[in-house]
Amino acid sequence: MLDSTATNPIDSPPRPGRFYLLVAGCALALYLVSVAPGALWQDGGQFQVRVLQRDLLGCFGLALSHPLYHLVAIAFQILPFGESAFKTNLVSVVFGAVTVANVALLLALATRRLTSALVAAIALAVAHTFWQHCALAETYTLTTALLSTELLCLLQYARTRRAGWLVLLLLVNGVGISNHLIALLSLCCYGTLLIVLAIRRQVAFKSILAAVLCWCVGGGLYWGMVVWQMSGSSDWTAVLRGAFFGDRYAGNVLNTTLGRRELVNTFLYLGLNFPTPLILLVPVGLVWLWRREDRLFVGTLVALLGIHFVWAMRYNVPDQYTFFIPSIVLLAIVMGFGAEWVLVRRPRCKSVLIAAAILPVLVYLPLPYVARAAGLDLGLARQIPFRSEYEYFLHPFKTRDHGPEQFVEYLGSMLPTDAVLIADGTTVRPIHYFQLTGRWRPDLTVYPALDEAGAEGRFPDESELRDALEQGRVYVVTPQPGYCPKWLLDQHNFEPAGHIYRVTGPRMPASVPEIPAP
Repeated sequence: MLDSTATNPIDSPPRPGRFYLLVAGCALALYLVSVAPGALWQDGGQFQVRVLQRDLLGCFGLALSHPLYHLVAIAFQILPFGESAFKTNLVSVVFGAVTVANVALLLALATRRLTSALVAAIALAVAHTFWQHCALAETYTLTTALLSTELLCLLQYARTRRAGWLVLLLLVNGVGISNHLIALLSLCCYGTLLIVLAIRRQVAFKSILAAVLCWCVGGGLYWGMVVWQMSGSSDWTAVLRGAFFGDRYAGNVLNTTLGRRELVNTFLYLGLNFPTPLILLVPVGLVWLWRREDRLFVGTLVALLGIHFVWAMRYNVPDQYTFFIPSIVLLAIVMGFGAEWVLVRRPRCKSVLIAAAILPVLVYLPLPYVARAAGLDLGLARQIPFRSEYEYFLHPFKTRDHGPEQFVEYLGSMLPTDAVLIADGTTVRPIHYFQLTGRWRPDLTVYPALDEAGAEGRFPDESELRDALEQGRVYVVTPQPGYCPKWLLDQHNFEPAGHIYRVTGPRMPASVPEIPAP
């Protein structure tokens, strides 16, 4: 038995299957109430557009294509209710609930204590970043559903020593590669495990070979796309670079610097996700784990936590906090083991532990209003129309987030005939979605444009807008560097036009650029 400390459990679940369905149902209900109702900004909006276009490749390189996620989201379009954007959002809802249920089952099997399983499941379910990504069209809940399935396979192998569980573990990880390359981090741990088992002759060579083959088959969708691109390119180096790093993130992926900024951000992210005394159970859980009989499961679990956590800490990209999601899942599991330690000594603390797990909900509800009253700087470069920044970033639930649709409807009602709008990678997503669903005025031109392949277009040059500029038909969402063509910022003035800006006459050479607020 994996856990020798719980030979006389006081609250073991009698039927794991029923317990799993109960937890999954509760998590599903929570996320259905929390999910965004329609079109989205940013990456989520891009995913919704790609689903409509049946685009498995995307425009930022193979590493950011996430083909499995988009296949699953396309399959969700057969649901007989809701519009396409909502159905795409539901992918995160379903796999978020699967992740929570998997974590609960893992703790129930490992500790044979219902309370420790519930503590881990609740702590994960209401962790800010995980909850937030259960409400948006994103790849991460599918990632964590597969990761938690891998952990269940690992636990079963540790309990039974049947090589079939290792084969299934590698198959699931291979499938994860086709969803998100972050699964390669877990593969490092599993590969090390296979090598150790082979050296100790605890697993047959044919089982290792079967595991490797199943991993290749599981990732066949992604590796097939890599081979397909290599077959049509003379520059295999560029294809492989795009396959492992994307078109623009090689420096971030290979970053080895871990400075003060990264450490502070890590501290803030952990505090936001676990604003509860349960965070103190992490070191307790790690020590308690190390006292367990089977070091195979424990060592691999701790290695997974270490590699995912360090990876996220030094991955210096604007959405760095999202890459802590696998670590959040693993930390919740460690908290569950810490809760087991408490229950061994204080069996009557069950209610206290459950209450502490739920506590973050009470923190998140008033958080945006407290932050606004305190003047907390969220570090944002700009304000987006119809998006309340404090609520958008600090509330994990998106039930009433109609901002993207309101923004596009507003543009359609206020822009004059044949107007040209220059948006950006965040605000253009719902516009593209409205274009594809036939709700965008055909006389309006938007940049970046959406071409037939679904790639994000470029900003226009001066020659393309000459006539529109002379007639005063050019508008921009954000007249700031990075969100607008540089030549337009250098040569023209802007005046507020409601929630956006209209480009006015050429700027005098000696004038200082001043952009009034809308």
